[in-house]
Amino acid sequence: MKLSVIGTGYLGATHAAAMASLGFDVIGVDVDPKKIELLKVGKVPFFEPDLEELLIAEVNSGRLKFTTDFSEARDCDVHFICVGTPQMQGSLAADMKYVDAALDAIAPHAKTSSLIVGKSTVPVGTA
Repeated sequence: MKLSVIGTGYLGATHAAAMASLGFDVIGVDVDPKKIELLKVGKVPFFEPDLEELLIAEVNSGRLKFTTDFSEARDCDVHFICVGTPQMQGSLAADMKYVDAALDAIAPHAKTSSLIVGKSTVPVGTA
């Protein structure tokens, strides 16, 4: 089974590496080319104990890849949306612009049989 993880920040990069370690083929997709280049060579742009070693092992195994090109996720069976959901300025609500942008970016490439999973922290009732 092939998985995509859209958003490769703290949540997404960790989830992608963990899913690859379970034997899934995973592609991490992000709009930040600098972050993607770091992840491709096993460098983690934040601190998470033991993640760098796991990331390197899974990239080297070939089960984990990273890209800025959403079309490379077209063969995936499951797409995990792992983007940030900051609080809206002047409100208690989450700002959903990154979730919406991720959905808009993957929709043209997703198979009709694929599953899209919201993994970002969003308010109850969002899905």
